[in-house]
Amino acid sequence: MKYLYPKKLNTQILNEKQKKAVEFDGKHLLVLAGAGTGKTRCIVGRAAHLIEEGVAPEKIQILTFTKRAASEIVERVKATLTDNQARSLNGSTFHSWCNQLIVRFPNLFGAASYTVIDPDDQLSVMKMVCGDQTIEYKGIRIKPQQLLDIYSYGRNTRQNLTTSIREKVYKGKNDDDTNDEIDIIRPRVASLLQAYQTKKGEGRYIDYDDLLLVVANRLKSDEEAREILSHEVKHLLIDEFQDTNPLQWQLLEPFLDIANFYCVGDDAQSIYSFRGADYRNVHLFQERVPDSEILILDKNYRSTQEILDVSNWLIAESPLDYKKKLESSRGSGVKPKLLNVASQYEEANFIAENILENFTERNKLFSDHLILSKSTYYTKALQAVFIQKKIPYVTYGGRKFMEAAHIKDVIAALRVVNNVFDQIGWMRFLTFWDGIGEIKAGKFLSKIAEFQDPLECAKNLKDAIGGQEGEKIADVYNVILENSGNVKQALQETYARMEMTLAFKYRKDWEEKRKSDFPVLEMLGDNYASIGQMISEGILQNAKEMNGEPVLEGSQINDSEIKDHVVISTVHSAKGLEADVCYVMNVSPKVYPSAWNLDSEEKIEEDRRVLYVALTRAKNELFITRDTNSINTVNNSQGTASSSKYFLEELPSTLIEQLINPYNVFKSRDIATPNQIDLSLGMDFS
Repeated sequence: MKYLYPKKLNTQILNEKQKKAVEFDGKHLLVLAGAGTGKTRCIVGRAAHLIEEGVAPEKIQILTFTKRAASEIVERVKATLTDNQARSLNGSTFHSWCNQLIVRFPNLFGAASYTVIDPDDQLSVMKMVCGDQTIEYKGIRIKPQQLLDIYSYGRNTRQNLTTSIREKVYKGKNDDDTNDEIDIIRPRVASLLQAYQTKKGEGRYIDYDDLLLVVANRLKSDEEAREILSHEVKHLLIDEFQDTNPLQWQLLEPFLDIANFYCVGDDAQSIYSFRGADYRNVHLFQERVPDSEILILDKNYRSTQEILDVSNWLIAESPLDYKKKLESSRGSGVKPKLLNVASQYEEANFIAENILENFTERNKLFSDHLILSKSTYYTKALQAVFIQKKIPYVTYGGRKFMEAAHIKDVIAALRVVNNVFDQIGWMRFLTFWDGIGEIKAGKFLSKIAEFQDPLECAKNLKDAIGGQEGEKIADVYNVILENSGNVKQALQETYARMEMTLAFKYRKDWEEKRKSDFPVLEMLGDNYASIGQMISEGILQNAKEMNGEPVLEGSQINDSEIKDHVVISTVHSAKGLEADVCYVMNVSPKVYPSAWNLDSEEKIEEDRRVLYVALTRAKNELFITRDTNSINTVNNSQGTASSSKYFLEELPSTLIEQLINPYNVFKSRDIATPNQIDLSLGMDFS
């Protein structure tokens, strides 16, 4: 055999357990690969091994969850072998694979003349259904997109409609009031979903979930279909197996008798149950897959042992048995550091100063730093401080702060003052107000287009629109124009005039999520000398793609700066990420685990796995922050390890170093808070 490893891995040889997994000669295998143990190296090595052993590449199907991952694995296999050997090797996502099968065998699956529709098309079809079924739709107060979420969740998890509504609309709540509401709306939701399915049939459409269902249902019921595909697929190599859901398992199960399974995954990193992923596909592998074996990879090539000791402890505390304890191939390093903070702004300033110190005094790059949070919502203060301190960053997962709808509503008002010809800004600003739809706004725009500059617009806007609407809109426009040299003041005055309408428009999560964004927006505004500067540098930065994944620029002013930046990511978007220095934010009570999940052992354990994924991204230094207020609340109440369920409640002091904030200078300089914003931190923003 010429190679047991890809050339792209700098000729690192396989360790004993990896080699055993690559050369496995049984029927079905699960490679239980802990974080940083080289799972991709194994799946690449396995494909290369099969081909060199004489298996035709076209008989090997590699399945992943992203096109990027599929392409990467195939390219690394091709780098291992000659071009001719691996030319016909196929790697794809579950959905694209099913689409390939339907296209290749149109008569077998009966979907030859159907058109695949994307999520935008699905939403259009659902909106048509809601328009047709007006009586049913008005009685449920659920948006068309939520109906699609219910529909997709139920199909992917194989759950009934009641459970799907509970999870996607009521966040899993199970009380008498919730049950009564579900009982009332369930028949109407069922009617709308059935009408949606009928509408798809009339248009001869199939959506993404249909792709899997069409193939899965035919294979389950048709022995001839299984016989045909038994000649096409001999080996299924499945990456990230812990992320498969019940529908994907339904698709795979018929192949157990006609192909060899080689599954790579880690049940301790199964964190996508909200998308239907079922960790039990890994955890119960040998029960579900006859003639199967499990090999465990536990030698970690990413992190120092001190980081792994904390990660191992966290998983060992679980009532579930994850059957692994990671050992570092790199040996010893420094202990992870635990920092208690009094506010998000103290936390943000600590992280920012630590990164700047590493950059200026320790010769580290910004890209050596990774910041992880459970949600993008929690990183808003951090992003504000980074912008203030001119730390370049990008965000992974979710939409960046400036892309939030309620923020864009306010910014639209500033945009039209800055540029009276900004039709996109005008359309958003005008339709924001009650009673003005797109048609009415279009008529107003034709009048506004006659104004040549902001002063002329300010003078005539009230009359151009007319009525109370004209008074409100002109008032906002004029106050922004008056404060155009003081962006913070302009934002404060604008928000004061738009607040009531904003609160009504976003009433479902206004108090909980959106309202607190506006002090942060004002803080950002104080960094800019003019409205135009804020818009050009801070607002109109389009989403970009890096490595095939959506990444939203945070603070870069031009593309040349994007080469070195801090990454801010949600934990759910952190798979595949790693960094020399990693900060895991807000590992506090009621966050790990979430207060929403305390009544569900399954959800508590998923939160544990989320934290495990976060901790294992760090290579050399790990910082964990938590809120002192929430810690004190637990300590001063009846909260115990059993009642609060806080994951770090019993963390041994020998595993971590309690860190006293070395940047205490901020405490004497009035750290910026939502209610007291002070940017006099010695930086020149001119």
